[in-house]
Amino acid sequence: MEHSEVQIRDVWLSNFRNEMARVDSRLGTYNMIAFDVEFPGFLRNTPREASEEARYGDLKFNVDRLKPIQFGLTVFNNDGRIGGSWQFNFNDFDVTKDLQVGASIRLLRSNGINLEKNRLEGVDSRVFAARLKEILANHGVIKWVTFHGLYDLGYFMKMLTQTYTPDSVVEFAKKAGEVLGSVYDVKFMAKYCNGLMDGLLGLEKLSKILMVERVGTAHQAGSDSLLTAGVFLKMVKVYGLVRQAFEGFLFGIGPKIENKVNVLVVFNSPSYYYPCFKSHNYAAVPMGHGASSCYMIPRRIRLPRPLFLPRPLFLPVLPVVI
Repeated sequence: MEHSEVQIRDVWLSNFRNEMARVDSRLGTYNMIAFDVEFPGFLRNTPREASEEARYGDLKFNVDRLKPIQFGLTVFNNDGRIGGSWQFNFNDFDVTKDLQVGASIRLLRSNGINLEKNRLEGVDSRVFAARLKEILANHGVIKWVTFHGLYDLGYFMKMLTQTYTPDSVVEFAKKAGEVLGSVYDVKFMAKYCNGLMDGLLGLEKLSKILMVERVGTAHQAGSDSLLTAGVFLKMVKVYGLVRQAFEGFLFGIGPKIENKVNVLVVFNSPSYYYPCFKSHNYAAVPMGHGASSCYMIPRRIRLPRPLFLPRPLFLPVLPVVI
């Protein structure tokens, strides 16, 4: 279905079993998942100029102490087809006693999240994570897409592993590669597209530039995950991006998430994995599984005609033999 035709399905304890069965059935056809997590704010705010170590330290402090409120999940494929969008409402967070940031809670309430209903009728995030892991085990490689996803990934990993956040950003990236495998961050991708402000735009502004319509309400996980999927698909199409070049990179941290799941499941042997090589102006990515040649893509992709910015120029993808 087209992006604007998608209905976001609200999931509570009462319909959890049926909706997870729907997710399971759709993953047989759609192998990409855009996700978003809503949570009760930041106990520590990180300055823009903070070091990577400080930034990750704040993330660990926040994620280890706060509880998730919603999880949004949208399934789609490379052809731009969206198979469905779900919003899981969790009962973990108790607004009367759990740690929170008042301004964030007011923002979530103003955008329609009923925290009292979540507490009474929502799903335990541990039950959700356990069932999702069962479903994922029945399918092939899943590719995960997020927007400015460091915190989303932190909360998601905490749910899936039921452990504290790793002590260092290097360990975090390694664990993410082992648990999820293939991860894309739309905000990181925007850094390499002319006209998108070096990735400094929020999801809402980025969607307006790319003319992707929001379905639902901002700051609700289902709507944000659906919009993330739409922006990812539009960006890849408009800029002619070779998506493999951006796999594993998150906006705001250096270590790459190495796709351990894909290496083991798809290639069946580390010997089939050809690491990308890098140069000042170009990056190269494998053309296929076990391929002996790579795609080369420019470091910055120029904007083509459709968005009417000054002096558009499209730089094509060039095959190179290694």
